Amino acid sequence: MCIRGSQTDMSARPLPNGGSRPGLRLRIQTWGGRWGRALRDAVSRPFEEATGVEVHHEIHIGLAIPPTLQAALDVGGRPPVDVVWSNSVPALLAARAGHVLPLDSVKMPVLAELRNRARPNGEAAEFVIYPYVVYYVLGYHEEAFLEGPPHSWNALLDKRRRGKIALYPHGNGLHAIAQTMQGGQLDDIPANMEACWAFIRRLRPQIAELEYSIGMEERLRTRAIDLCFRALPNVLTFQEQLPIGWSVPREGTADTTDALWIPRGVSDVVYEAAMQYIAFALRQDIQEDWCQRLGVMPVHPSAAVSELLIRPDLPVHADDYRGILHIPESVKANQSVTWERRFAHILSVDLDD
Repeated sequence: MCIRGSQTDMSARPLPNGGSRPGLRLRIQTWGGRWGRALRDAVSRPFEEATGVEVHHEIHIGLAIPPTLQAALDVGGRPPVDVVWSNSVPALLAARAGHVLPLDSVKMPVLAELRNRARPNGEAAEFVIYPYVVYYVLGYHEEAFLEGPPHSWNALLDKRRRGKIALYPHGNGLHAIAQTMQGGQLDDIPANMEACWAFIRRLRPQIAELEYSIGMEERLRTRAIDLCFRALPNVLTFQEQLPIGWSVPREGTADTTDALWIPRGVSDVVYEAAMQYIAFALRQDIQEDWCQRLGVMPVHPSAAVSELLIRPDLPVHADDYRGILHIPESVKANQSVTWERRFAHILSVDLDD
């Protein structure tokens, strides 16, 4: 891989004191599976080769901040990781709580090159960066859809799929779709979401599981699940082993972003290395490789977009919202606890309630 960059950009220059820094170890919170492999091959390994810094991946499952990290942040102790790769919601909540170190735009000029979607609105923009945009899709077992792919989210309500639908825990990612499928207005989120909750009540008997994607291949293989609402990278993983297809329903789909951030409590030297790692991940060439491997939309405007995403029902770049039922990440962060409780209540009450 060609390593490019100016001498003033932390994405390319050595760490402080000159030269590379063999012996320095950077701990990155990451997901496993396709996600972790993509980060290792496209970002962490090239970064090691360019800087001499050893990168260690700490694998985590789920969207919530791991208890060990949260405990360290709460008491101001040394965190168990030096760079956090998480969904945008926990990143924003951590920044609001004062648990995140700022990203230095002078030392990281690549930040100014990125599309608007890369930076959160408001004060969090100083602390958190979104490296790409993820699109949700409808994954389906091809043996269950011999007539062709489902082209509407109403396929989730088909009685033939009763007890064979998989969603994420808490129905994560589904709110905008549920709101509009029940006739509600996207602009009414979060003030008036009765349409969303009505759709989820209709969907309840269809749900087989509310899980993340690791291990779901076996339930898809045995046809315990026919349909799954998933982020596209997860469906691409299923396709490596199974006859799984995916569609973007005609009503539009939802999106999300993940985040990179540095937890408070790291040493000054590690802080510098962590900023360098994040800047490196945002470079055009690194972005291109990383996002191609994942099947996500890069935020660097010069990074080529994966051929998988070049289709009329998806945006053409990260700042494009064509076909997207978009809820701002800040709204998701504000409402996350309320939405989780409401979803849990709907699934826990009798259907006649």
